[in-house]
Amino acid sequence: MGSSMELWDYYKNSVFLCHQPLGNSIDFAIISAQNPAGNVVPAAQNRLRDCQFEQQLRLSKLPYRSLIGASPDFSFQEKSWAVLCNKAQALAFAHQLQQNAIYWVEQGALYLVPALLTTNEEYLGLFHERQIVVD
Repeated sequence: MGSSMELWDYYKNSVFLCHQPLGNSIDFAIISAQNPAGNVVPAAQNRLRDCQFEQQLRLSKLPYRSLIGASPDFSFQEKSWAVLCNKAQALAFAHQLQQNAIYWVEQGALYLVPALLTTNEEYLGLFHERQIVVD
């Protein structure tokens, strides 16, 4: 898909398709198990990775909801999870899942946080401005 800095720029533009609005009063991470290290893998492999992560979330007893991270034109979509955990837990999941980065939402503010990538965390604005509620 390109260099790590190109990927970082893609990540910075993401929007989030949610089935119900996620409030501003909760802190949560947005984590995907799909496309490890930014490498697009076959759909079946992504489904398997996603199912395994959901199983792990269920066992962890952390509250979670599914959502989709997408490019602004929806041409690229990646199944993800909003997980109510702390940032350290979220980064531990990301490393285990071989993810370049996670999104962190704190009091409604959206941050892009590197996991595998060696760059600095970036503030991306307000989460609700990128949240698209779908039926």
